[in-house]
Amino acid sequence: MAVEEDRTDGPFSQEDHQVAYIFNPADGAAARPAKRRRVSRKGAKSKGSNLGSSLAALGSSLFVPLLNGAESAACVQERHRLYEESWAKVDSRIQAILRNSNSATLEQVSSFVRQAKTECFDKIPTAFIVTGTNIASQDLLFEQLSETLQSGSSRFVRLRSTEVGSLKAVLKRIIRTGTSKATDDEEENDTEEKETDGKRYLEYDLEALYAYVQTQNCDQIFVAFQDSEGFDSSLLSDLITLLSSWRPRIPFTLLFGVATSVELLQARLLKSACRQIYGGQFDDVQTDTILESVFKGAVAASDVPLRLGGPLLRWMLDRQRDQVAGIQAFISSLKYAYMCHFFANPLSVLAHLEAGKDKLIQPEHLEAIRNTPSFRKHVEGAIETGTAEKFQYARSLLEDDTALREQVQASSLESRVWMDERLRSLLMLEAAGAHHGAFSRAYVEVISEGVAMSEHSNMVASIRRMGMSELARAIERFVSLLRDGEPSLGLGPYKEPDGAQMQSQLETQLTALRALTRHAEAEGISVRSRYSGQSKVARTTVIAQRVQLSHHSATLKDEDKRLTDIMDAVTGVLAVRHDETTPGSLLLSESWLYDARAPSRNVFVPRPRAVFERSLARPHDYLACECCRPDGEGLQATLPATAILYQMYQETGSLINVADMWASFYALIRGQGAACGQTGEEDGAMRDEDEDEEDEEKQREALVLFYRGLAELRALGYVKSSKKKTDHVAKVKWL
Repeated sequence: MAVEEDRTDGPFSQEDHQVAYIFNPADGAAARPAKRRRVSRKGAKSKGSNLGSSLAALGSSLFVPLLNGAESAACVQERHRLYEESWAKVDSRIQAILRNSNSATLEQVSSFVRQAKTECFDKIPTAFIVTGTNIASQDLLFEQLSETLQSGSSRFVRLRSTEVGSLKAVLKRIIRTGTSKATDDEEENDTEEKETDGKRYLEYDLEALYAYVQTQNCDQIFVAFQDSEGFDSSLLSDLITLLSSWRPRIPFTLLFGVATSVELLQARLLKSACRQIYGGQFDDVQTDTILESVFKGAVAASDVPLRLGGPLLRWMLDRQRDQVAGIQAFISSLKYAYMCHFFANPLSVLAHLEAGKDKLIQPEHLEAIRNTPSFRKHVEGAIETGTAEKFQYARSLLEDDTALREQVQASSLESRVWMDERLRSLLMLEAAGAHHGAFSRAYVEVISEGVAMSEHSNMVASIRRMGMSELARAIERFVSLLRDGEPSLGLGPYKEPDGAQMQSQLETQLTALRALTRHAEAEGISVRSRYSGQSKVARTTVIAQRVQLSHHSATLKDEDKRLTDIMDAVTGVLAVRHDETTPGSLLLSESWLYDARAPSRNVFVPRPRAVFERSLARPHDYLACECCRPDGEGLQATLPATAILYQMYQETGSLINVADMWASFYALIRGQGAACGQTGEEDGAMRDEDEDEEDEEKQREALVLFYRGLAELRALGYVKSSKKKTDHVAKVKWL
């Protein structure tokens, strides 16, 4: 129907006589405007840039002056700076280790995806990645999978059970992430419709994703279920069936993070859903292996800023084993140790003194050093030698501040050298076969008990049991540790004066052993030392109808004697490194060694029962107010109401009469005011009222306190309502 042009006839227009208005623009139908996405607010970048500085200022303010407040502001800032730099160095190393630990798994999954792309058409390629109990490391693994698999023509959708609970929610997440660049702001948008090429789709309609795949030429759509055990089995079965129906048009590939086993996951799915997938199983690196790698890089490496004591490390490792904790729990314990050391130890700045910062040492630092156990042991050891030179040295440390300052600067270098040699000795013990367990346990043993390399140690016994080939490999390892060190632990070559002599002696014995090996191979004879079991012969003798058993050494050939001499020479060279000293015996070890177990135990192994009982039995320990101070005269009326009721609670049986408890409570606080300032002062107008009204008002206030205290006891889990008697409450037994 044509519409005439608007004409004006006097005071009237054409539209005045029309029943309905007809909109018919001349340029055709206007395109529907595209829906605008929410963008970040102005100033977001500036806020992000200022976040780091604000956090640094906050952390610096949390570090308080120590040494009874005498510590200077420069030392406080230095302790905070050392903590930030030290932990940043260790944390970056840990993250690099965690990323490298998943490299083999990433390569296997990538190879499977490439192979399945060409071989699998009617089924969905599915990778089952068995991560084990290390749930915390799944975030890093799937983040690396996203970086590895996602390219310009592929999309990666990451799903967690806590984020999606229904099939519609899963489809929304897949479509939203698959058709966008998945920025944080865009993921929060909740739109009801999708529009592509002028068509409108529901948010959970896979037709929208199909249209996007066609226009963008996507090769793969990866859907990763990070914690597959957390998803409902019916949800997974329905989703697999639905995605399989779209498989020829949308190239889906599924990734499952499995904490238990693939068999248990398969048992949860419908058989019809299992027939729709083409799966492959990949085992991720186990927690124990990752823990050993992190331990070597963050705890035992030569250049770590802080050393942890043996008892603390043993507790941390036992906790990992007993609680089946993930690697993140160990990292948290390690970070907490760094925090405690630099926050509460004023001597921590002395272990990392740089050039030109010796002025940070205050007289209070020197006084604190003279009161440390390591200083006392060092001075006592110097006096026990009995020489005049050592006597003068001990006197200078006690009386001369300048001499003590020089010794502080020298002790830092001595501690690093001592730790490097202790680490080198540990690697030698491993090469000799004296330690067969995990490296972390061997490190804890060496730190706690010293290096056992004497003539009667396990190392010597292990070397004497070796054959020629094993002994040659062990000597080569010894020479390599002395000449090159261990790059994986940051350990350099042995530069002490006796290092070259020890290396030369071992190389001489290695040359002799190789010559003996070539001679034995040419002659076709077997060579054994006198320490081997084959060199001992048992003989029986019958005398007067009695059998006597005697052991004799077999006759040794010249080659056997030469092998025995080589073994004795090697063990004699290594026995020089026997050292039973511990880190705590070194001067100023308090500045670079942290060995306090109580803070970590209280934080990572909480004891709520003991804390609650102490807070209710002795509230003064937490409130520190005069009204709660114990006076030794029994129950006080000035205690908090909950503490008073807890004291009465301990004196009752399994059932508590609430009326009797109220009577005892009111009799205690009557006439003495409310507990610990909870009731406040009475108004002046109340003083003019009658005594009956005052008693009634006090009773109401006391009743409120009683109800609140009883409710808090119930919230803490001490009492519960009883079905036996309506006016009684029952005690709850804490496990």
